[in-house]
Formats: sequence, C-alpha cells, structure tokens
Amino acid sequence: MRKPRPAEVHSQAIIIDGLNASYFLNEEVPRRLKRGKITAFNGTIAAWHSLPETMSLIADHYRLFEDKPDLITQVRTVEDIRVCKSKGVPGMILGFQSINPLNGNIRMLAVYHALGVKIIQLTYNEENQAGFGCMAPDDKGLTSFGRELVIEMNRLGMLIDLSHCGHKTTMNAIEASTAPVAFTHANPLALAKNPRNKPDEAFKALGAKGGVVGVVALPAWLTHDGQATLEDYLRAIDYLVNLVGVDHVGLGTDFMEEMPEEIAAAALKGISAENLQKFYSSKIVKGFESISDCAKVTEGLLGRGYSTEDVKKILGGNWMRLYHEVWG
Repeated sequence: MRKPRPAEVHSQAIIIDGLNASYFLNEEVPRRLKRGKITAFNGTIAAWHSLPETMSLIADHYRLFEDKPDLITQVRTVEDIRVCKSKGVPGMILGFQSINPLNGNIRMLAVYHALGVKIIQLTYNEENQAGFGCMAPDDKGLTSFGRELVIEMNRLGMLIDLSHCGHKTTMNAIEASTAPVAFTHANPLALAKNPRNKPDEAFKALGAKGGVVGVVALPAWLTHDGQATLEDYLRAIDYLVNLVGVDHVGLGTDFMEEMPEEIAAAALKGISAENLQKFYSSKIVKGFESISDCAKVTEGLLGRGYSTEDVKKILGGNWMRLYHEVWG
C-alpha cells in the first residue's frame, strides 16, 4: 500500500491548536489559520481583563463571526469542529487565560459557558483567588475558591487549563478535578529552564488523569539558550510522547501573531528580565514562524517515523478526544 504523502496527511487530519493568543480581529490572522489548514483553535479572548472588557471582546468576536463566516466561525461542540473540517473554515473555541473576567463571582461561569466559553485557565502568572501562577514567589496551592471553581467547571463541562499555574496549584487542581484537565500550552522544564515550563511529575499526573498537553512554539520555552528551530519543536513533542504517551500530546503553539505591542507587554508582565530578553531576542521558531506553516510540523513528525495514525492524534485527534470527554 502506498504511504501517504505529508501534504495528504495534513489535508486529511483534523488539526487543532490547543492555544493561540493571536489578534484575531486582524483578518490576516484567520487567513493564516486557513492557510495552515487549522480546523479549530482555542483562541484567547481574555486574561487579565475585567468583566466589562471581556464582554466587549466577546461582542467584537461575535461580530467577526457574523461578518466573515467564510474566514472564521465559532466552535461550541465537538460536532462543530467536524463541520469546520468539512467547510474548510477555522473554528474558534473561546478561552480565557485567567479568572479575572469572573469578577469574583463563580456564577459568571454559567453565563460565559452559555456564550460559548469552553476553556478557562485557573491562574495567569501571578497569585489570584483560585491559586498561584508560575511567577508567584510562594505557591501555596489551590485555594478554597479555586476548588469551588473546579467543581463548577466540572459540572458545566468546561475544560480546566493549568498551563500558567504554579506546580503545587497544578497538582492540587489535577487531583481535585473529576474530569481530565489540560496544559493547553506548556513545555518540559527539562528542555528549557523557564518558570513557565513544567516538571515531568506534572506531565505524568496530567497523562494519568487523561489530559492533553499542547507544545508551545516559543524559543525561550524550547531551549536553554532561547534560540530554536522546527527541530527543537519536534524534539519537545518527542520528549513528551516518550514521557506520557502519544495519546496525551498535541499542539499548543501560543502564537501571538499581529498582537498589538501594548497587549503583548501586558501578556508578558511578571516575566523575569532574563526570560524577557530571551523572548525578545528570538520570538520565532525558525521553520515554524507562523500558524500558516503548520504543514511543516506534519512533515517533520512523519519524517521522524511517527505513524499516520499517531501524527493525526498529535495534530488534533487527542484534543478532540479530550473535548468530547469534558464537554460531553
């Protein structure tokens, strides 16, 4: 039987970016997603934003979905993702990177869920009501409010994201959740000494729970010297596949394409001067500079000996399984 070519595998696969923080209101970003044949992506709507700011951002994206239905659409269900694949239109899963938009009111989870927010990260880099981010000086673990959030998100069928959480908060949340959780965008600490990266213990706990990790395409998160190529990105995938198994690894690029400088600065707040220097000295993974280059990942994985079935799992199949389990 003829071995399928990389371009064929890429075209056939459901491809999901587990976290993309680009500026989607710039139409060039959805066009790049389309060129990369991205089926769906967890798009960051809000992080540090207030409740009114978040509602305004959701309204802006609703208008985008209405005005440009051939360019981008909203995803609320797993079946929506399959429809996106059949139509060739990237689907946006609304996601938060912190709980600031709740304004301390846990009942807002149900409101946001009704609006289509399907994924929420418990903390950003610093301490908040739920727990402690990876930049917090003393991670005391998940708070009582954080435990209430986990219970309510489990009830509603919202995916819990722990990418930016500190280690103790991460481990507490994995244990507290009755459903699998995600590191939508996190890399191994063993590959790059960066506070945003996680130790092997956390990945193993995630995998044991049935969760999925998305591999980040940022040089400072991939190598010790902050310079990276597509080969380094593929090496991170290899590392995690060997650590937790191919069923628990996906893409989570954390691309910030066309992001206005003031928003990027807010996103990087709290990162050390050393890591900021690494970030700004090389924001680009050479060979995987944009989400439009995603076919190169497919080609690279096949070139490393992954089977077509396993490549399709990494490209999006694992996220599909997780979304089905959590969203219902």
